[in-house]
Amino acid sequence: MSAALNTATALPQEWQEWVMTNIMRGVQTDAIIDTLKNHRFSDAQIKAALSDEPELAANESKQTIRKLPNNWKEWVASNLLAGTSKAGIVKTLAQQGFSSAEIALEIQTASKSPYLRAAAKTAQTLKKREWLLATCDHLARLDPGYNQQLDVIDTPAFEEFIKNYYSKHKPVVLQNGIEHWPALKKWSPQYFAEVLGTAEIQVQFDRESDALFERHSDKYRKSMRMSEFVDMIENDGESNNYYMTANNTQQNVDAIKSAFADIGDFGDGYRQLFADDPAFSTYFWMGPKGTFTPLHHDLTNNMLVQIYGRKKVTLIPAWQVPWMYNDLHVYSEVDFPNVNLKTHPLMQHVTPVEVTIAAGDALFIPIGWWHCVEGLDKSISISFTNFNAPNSYAEGFKKAQG
Repeated sequence: MSAALNTATALPQEWQEWVMTNIMRGVQTDAIIDTLKNHRFSDAQIKAALSDEPELAANESKQTIRKLPNNWKEWVASNLLAGTSKAGIVKTLAQQGFSSAEIALEIQTASKSPYLRAAAKTAQTLKKREWLLATCDHLARLDPGYNQQLDVIDTPAFEEFIKNYYSKHKPVVLQNGIEHWPALKKWSPQYFAEVLGTAEIQVQFDRESDALFERHSDKYRKSMRMSEFVDMIENDGESNNYYMTANNTQQNVDAIKSAFADIGDFGDGYRQLFADDPAFSTYFWMGPKGTFTPLHHDLTNNMLVQIYGRKKVTLIPAWQVPWMYNDLHVYSEVDFPNVNLKTHPLMQHVTPVEVTIAAGDALFIPIGWWHCVEGLDKSISISFTNFNAPNSYAEGFKKAQG
């Protein structure tokens, strides 16, 4: 770089890059000014280089400064909001092949953007709320039994359930709540083959071809006869490749409606029931050993009722959401339970609890509690949301999502 006296308005391109690179690295302004003066740049040039609007594109005739693609602009904004050091941002962008001038221009443009400033205020509000959630969780851990195991109790009076669990946002395993259901004695995969074998049903199929099968569930819908589906369950062994889930319930209501005559109220007065709609807020699950529903949370309070076989459910408290890497809708990007703490270090803070439910058991899953579910046997379950209590919160979530 030339040390000759330079009286042009802007610094040469290579010096503009040098200035911005050092600013990004956190070099003190006085040190930058001293270096520029030692190279005999004028006060006007130095002032222009360090002003709020440096003329980075002054020498575009010699070098075109590309704009970063939108995905990288978004990445820059996300990292600035997250508090990532500018030096760290510069390093990553440089590794992607962007020039110093391109990086400097993008970071400065983003940093001064009124949109980013507004987003920063919102991010600050979010951080305060996450602080409060983390503080509440920290205080809860003063209890040695915090989230170590769930209560397993006989199904209490509905008012007692509301007082001790529903209103407290606390999961619980309830027993003897469906002893009066004919389904508990009748239902099995073979029963459905015998009674509804010719019924045309929809299932989730080819799930093992996509690690994100739950997010892409619409792509994996397949129609077949009930007898075909049951034949796979009975003969194919352990699999997560096919499963009749809540995602298929709407399409299967007519086909399996008659079976819902075998279920009814839970306990005494837990459910709102309508004679003309036996499937109201009821979701049906049937599959082989080995089915797996990845980590997610629901938008309602749910009761998962096991009718045939066993399931293992892992739950994580709703207020631990700041550590859950909730990247899309109700999902976590973490491959749970195979957590890689190098890529997802915040997961070290979560306190999962496991519970196994067998035929006749029911698990209350409060709204927002993260959970994943594994079929330990061939399994049939239903879940319901039509409690005789407030449970209409999904619309608020949709508004929050925008």
